[in-house]
Amino acid sequence: MSAPTRCSLPPRVAQLHTNLSWGGGESQLLALAIRLQARGYFTVLATPPHGALYPRARRAGLRVLALDDTRAARRQLLFDLQEFDLTHLNAHDSDATTLGHWLRRHLGIPLILTRRIASPLRRNPVSRWKYSPRRLEAVIAISGTVREVMVRCGYPVNRIHLAGDGVDVAALARVPQEPPLRAPYGTDFLVGGLGRLSGKKNWIVMVRAAEILARESFPVQWMIAGDGPDHAALADAIRAAGLQGRFHLPGFREDAIRLLRQFDVLCVPSRMEGASVTVREAMAMGIPVVAADAPGVVESLAGHGWTVGRDDPVALAKAIRTALEDPDARAAQARGAQRYARAHYDYEHTLAATLAAYDSTPPR
Repeated sequence: MSAPTRCSLPPRVAQLHTNLSWGGGESQLLALAIRLQARGYFTVLATPPHGALYPRARRAGLRVLALDDTRAARRQLLFDLQEFDLTHLNAHDSDATTLGHWLRRHLGIPLILTRRIASPLRRNPVSRWKYSPRRLEAVIAISGTVREVMVRCGYPVNRIHLAGDGVDVAALARVPQEPPLRAPYGTDFLVGGLGRLSGKKNWIVMVRAAEILARESFPVQWMIAGDGPDHAALADAIRAAGLQGRFHLPGFREDAIRLLRQFDVLCVPSRMEGASVTVREAMAMGIPVVAADAPGVVESLAGHGWTVGRDDPVALAKAIRTALEDPDARAAQARGAQRYARAHYDYEHTLAATLAAYDSTPPR
């Protein structure tokens, strides 16, 4: 019997990641690497040692290489990866894709991009080179919304694989309500958001909606848990609206999942989302969602929440009030969302789809 060809071997993948902050993409990559390793698939993660993902990956017992932005460090990374007999490179952000092209030339293995954002590809020469189908063997899209954007940008549809953002549905359903965690916000309703404080997330619309409901004396406490460049501007807007003591910016929270469980409504005013892990987590928990109609969010909700036009604080305030005033409607939306999450968003689906993408792109 002849020896098996390399194509028949299980995938051995280097995950390339350069972002320093923590967000939905990082949580998804960490979950992927943990599950690949737990099932016996070789995976190595290359990420900056001063980034948020690196220490979490080390604590999880993953094989992690420090990714520094120097020529010497890049050469060392290549030498390290050459020892692993890899079958695939999987880039998870723009700079990682650039690095992946360089590694691809030296290692002679396919480069796959996991695309998380729903914005069109830039048409400048660098972007056209980076995302050329001649150099990038496949794309893993984290939602149908992202897949359609890539198709419209000219990437071959038969080389785009859908592996939707997943969550641990069973674990999230067991997260308890914790009265001590909720107590600082009193007996008012609690409407919250989770995520980076940046322009894309459009949190200022949530502040404007809070201002509208405050004028109506509607009993709501508000919170956005996260950090980012817009923190000071949002704090100024909250003060200008007279919402001190009612609108809270606690910063980045390691216990964000526990905090999400305490919300009466999750508010997602983003202009653009590839899918929104937080929305899918809320659905798995049975937390109702009121959101702007960003296509990735609308796709994730699949009709199990309230959506309004983007940049419309009046409509957002009205939808939040409608949701909070009708407990039966809230409960019905929550039940439907949980059923949908169990059927579609469990991370096992994500893992299986990712492995299928690797298998469909054999080593050259």
